Amino acid sequence: MKKDRLVLIDAFALIHRAYHALPPFTTKDGQPVGAVYGFASALLAAIKNLEPEYLAVGIDLPKPTKRHEAYVEYKAHRAPAPDDLVAQIPIVKQVLATFNIPVFAMEGYEGEDIIATIVAKLKAQMSKVKTVKTMEFIIVTGDLDCLQLVDKQTKVYSMARGVNQAVMYDEGKVIERYGLKPTQFVDFKALKGDPSDNIPGVPGIGEKGAAKLIAEYGNLENIYKNLPAGRQGIKKLPEKLQILLQDNKEQAFLSQKLSKIERNLDIDFNLSAAQVHDYDYEKVKKLFNRLGFRSLISRLPVSNRPDKDAGVGTPQQKLL
Repeated sequence: MKKDRLVLIDAFALIHRAYHALPPFTTKDGQPVGAVYGFASALLAAIKNLEPEYLAVGIDLPKPTKRHEAYVEYKAHRAPAPDDLVAQIPIVKQVLATFNIPVFAMEGYEGEDIIATIVAKLKAQMSKVKTVKTMEFIIVTGDLDCLQLVDKQTKVYSMARGVNQAVMYDEGKVIERYGLKPTQFVDFKALKGDPSDNIPGVPGIGEKGAAKLIAEYGNLENIYKNLPAGRQGIKKLPEKLQILLQDNKEQAFLSQKLSKIERNLDIDFNLSAAQVHDYDYEKVKKLFNRLGFRSLISRLPVSNRPDKDAGVGTPQQKLL
């Protein structure tokens, strides 16, 4: 267990990745649980590899978000979630409840907004108490949108290669991959767009072009402030690109708004409630057996320290 480390899991990002990455899988009764299996496997991998002292989950609600209100086409190209995926969400919540892991959600917002708000609130609280050690935050997700949240205290553990393999992004890793600072990631997406979320960006500007522009100008505002370019020592852009940017200015700033993760929601989060604590090993084992997750039972976290409060016949185990 790592002291002063909070691991925050973006549940829907992992559920969707698991659903599409793994073959269909059902219980003996024919209930689909492939996404649940993938999520549970990723959860156990994160617990083992990251050793959190605190652990919490942010999850989406089924209703439209504020981003849908701002742009009706947001994620509009996506087909409705398949019934066999929707049916697995309550089971994922059951798995989390059995592990005693708190889950947070808020109508109108996505799991990443919940997570970003929790991080921001804790940073603000701890900045007022000089005696408190610096908290480390690790966001577990399958979505690189959260790279905008990376800073000296915050890392993103991206399940970008399946449900058990991951890449840890700190500030250096983001710069290495994109040539940009994490704080520039929103404006980078504002230009290039994001087909997976149907964020339009500026047509004709791809990932390389967007990265180059943001690296040269610093941010989206500076790009438009210097159109036509050539002022203040800023390199003049080709006329064709200037016209393209100017014609799509409104769309670029809309894309910026859609890409930016909310960090100031009204969420009541108590860090002590997220502290990793005992769970009923036999209860989890029973659930996993019923779901057909026998291969995951051997990976369940156990403690070598007997729990004094454990009742006879209901052994309690530490997540770490």
